Amino acid sequence: MNVSLRTQDPTRRPTLSELADTRCLVLGAARSGLAAVRLLRRVGAHVTLYDRDTDRLAAAPEHVQTLSGATLPSFDTFDWIIQSPGIPVPPSQHMVPEVDLAALGIQAQQVGVTGTNGKSTTTSLIAAMLEQSGIPTAIGGNIGVPLCDLCERAADWCAVELSSFQLEHARWLTPRVGVLLNLDADHLDRHGSLEAYGAAKERLAQLLEPHGTLVFNLDDPWAASVAARVHPRGALGFSTRLRPSRGAYLDASTRELVLAPRGTETLRVRSRDLAASVAAHPGNVLAAMLAAWAAGASPHGITTAATTFAGLPHRMQRVAERNGVRYINDSKATNPAAARASLENVREPVVWLAGGSNKGVAFSPLASATGGVRMAILYGQSAQEIASVLRGQTEVEVVPTLREAVTRAAQLARPGDVVLLSPACASFDQFDNFEHRGECFTRWVEELPCSS
Repeated sequence: MNVSLRTQDPTRRPTLSELADTRCLVLGAARSGLAAVRLLRRVGAHVTLYDRDTDRLAAAPEHVQTLSGATLPSFDTFDWIIQSPGIPVPPSQHMVPEVDLAALGIQAQQVGVTGTNGKSTTTSLIAAMLEQSGIPTAIGGNIGVPLCDLCERAADWCAVELSSFQLEHARWLTPRVGVLLNLDADHLDRHGSLEAYGAAKERLAQLLEPHGTLVFNLDDPWAASVAARVHPRGALGFSTRLRPSRGAYLDASTRELVLAPRGTETLRVRSRDLAASVAAHPGNVLAAMLAAWAAGASPHGITTAATTFAGLPHRMQRVAERNGVRYINDSKATNPAAARASLENVREPVVWLAGGSNKGVAFSPLASATGGVRMAILYGQSAQEIASVLRGQTEVEVVPTLREAVTRAAQLARPGDVVLLSPACASFDQFDNFEHRGECFTRWVEELPCSS
């Protein structure tokens, strides 16, 4: 029996098999949209795929109709409207986010992670801790594999990175464990205000299973407020400054990360033993420790992952050393808060490359983060806007493109400097995404000549 969203009770969660023979419109032909198409076709739905970019529609599978155009097609002839996260659409009982479609078919229990910064690293670290504990774990969502593609993956748990775009209209996703990291200004061009952006991310706490576990950042006012308001019981706090009665914390006297989810110590990990990829952000490790514990990870698995985690590309990734200058790819720093955190964790003099497309946020927080910046080379759409904030704080130079910024940095950097790409902006003025930007930066650095 198939079911149409137009006739069913909107509060009822259907089964995946009920989509057979229904008419489905998928909005967006990027990774999430194509994953939704594949899942719908597997269950026998009749699928139409829409995207403004006709080139993307070339990737549509067989037997899928395609539509393009500057405006969205009429929804009147479709039973289901599946929304890719990158497509802003007003909420409706007929609209289903891609993560909700995936929730109908995914068999693994889920750990969901959200926040402005640190999501990808924390999600990957949770997955590593579970795997090191012998628990089959998949990873996806806003990182790597779209959630719809994980429905047929054999795993006990799935570590899911969740963006505000994915969460804002979600209603069927029900993680067993949720992690709230932090909230800083980002994506205001879509959400309109910091309050609306925070409300979208708060959905994760609201969607948890009734007896699920919420892990939250005691040091972040937004996360602490959501935990107190939405999930006052069963919440576990982590902090690098405080000592929660139940949770995880950084012991200031011993410089150890302490896991104490029941109030008594379960595990201690020395800060100096943490993998280099996560040592600068112990809060992310504490969050992962708690979430992994809640999902059944062992002390050995947690410790092993925390001390050996290799890190992720485009996140403070060392690219090369040329003529005594170290080059670091931090292309994932797509907002001012992320760039500021990266700048504060570099000890050497910095030649900083920043710029790209703004997401409706202010760059003023960057002005006080330039203590170690010897000069800033700015490029792209937001170059002049950032320059207006930095002038008087550090030396500033503006160039049109990132490639020219790399060339100029190589000319101006001195032995012992770090050239840091930490853009504080989205990439879409010159690149497909932050990964594309980081890959281009890496290639251009590797092409730089070495002096004899």
